Amino acid sequence: MTNLPRLTLITGNTDLLVGRAIEKIWNSLRKEVSEIEKREIDARSEDALTQFVDAMSPNLFGNSNLVIIDNINVAEDKLDEKFVEILKNVKDHLSEDNFLVVVHRGGAGGTGILKALLKQNAIEVKCESIKFPEQYLSFMRSEFKKHKKVVEEDALVALRDSIGEELEVLSSAISQICFDVVDEVITFESVKKYYQGNAAVKVFDISNALWNGETREALKNLNDLLEQDSNSGVLIVSILASSLRKLVKLAALPSSASDFQVAQELGIDPKQVKYLRPQLKNWTPTSLANAVVELARVDAFMRAGYEGVNLDINQKRFLLESTIQKIGASSK
Repeated sequence: MTNLPRLTLITGNTDLLVGRAIEKIWNSLRKEVSEIEKREIDARSEDALTQFVDAMSPNLFGNSNLVIIDNINVAEDKLDEKFVEILKNVKDHLSEDNFLVVVHRGGAGGTGILKALLKQNAIEVKCESIKFPEQYLSFMRSEFKKHKKVVEEDALVALRDSIGEELEVLSSAISQICFDVVDEVITFESVKKYYQGNAAVKVFDISNALWNGETREALKNLNDLLEQDSNSGVLIVSILASSLRKLVKLAALPSSASDFQVAQELGIDPKQVKYLRPQLKNWTPTSLANAVVELARVDAFMRAGYEGVNLDINQKRFLLESTIQKIGASSK
């Protein structure tokens, strides 16, 4: 078998870093365990306990499971009582064939479970929020390094100033510029060409219009931006998806939550909450869920093409327009 830890606790409220931590564990296990499946469980779901018991039960084929239990950062009385008790003594229920990752996304909820897991010697992976300028620049350097690109310091600062400090959007912007620029070194001029024309600001105009239920305005802003920069598709989808994730998280919180509590749970500035609350009124849980699926599909097409063939500029434009129309049609 493997020496990889069987019990891992991931803490932090930065979606990108949490997602990458999970993916790193999954990829490591797939390399070392020949027959393994991934099972994802939302701790808040009514059948979370049933799913967990099923995932941990022996199967006829002797396969292993990586079981991921997400969102334990809610008040324990909101979870199944038996499930909470199992999590607090989870090593007693963890067979030698299976691996468990528990995710706590910040806040005061679920601290009893968190402390119990640490007492059981869970390996903790901290996905700490990035708050300071040098931390953002360090993150960006590592992103460029992943793409095997060298980046000049003034280019880093220019990119951050143009795009902002949301990690997922920064990551997508870096991915896009690394794909488009053939040179090994990303210069200030490269960044200026792609982003210092405030393309990111225009993308946020598209996003705000769409989630405000103003589909025509979103399409107008989209066409204006594509006329200026036809290569901004990945960035557009990233910012739309980032705003959508905030709405989904807000929808899961009690309506009585204060702006400060919402900001803490979502990892955003409290001022942003005042914009999110009115936007949420435009969408039902079903329309939000459908939008998540739609944007994930479009993101895959924008990055990897369709059936292995990259989309051309016109195909990408049509895909973006039709996606915004489809999502906008489901608003209230």
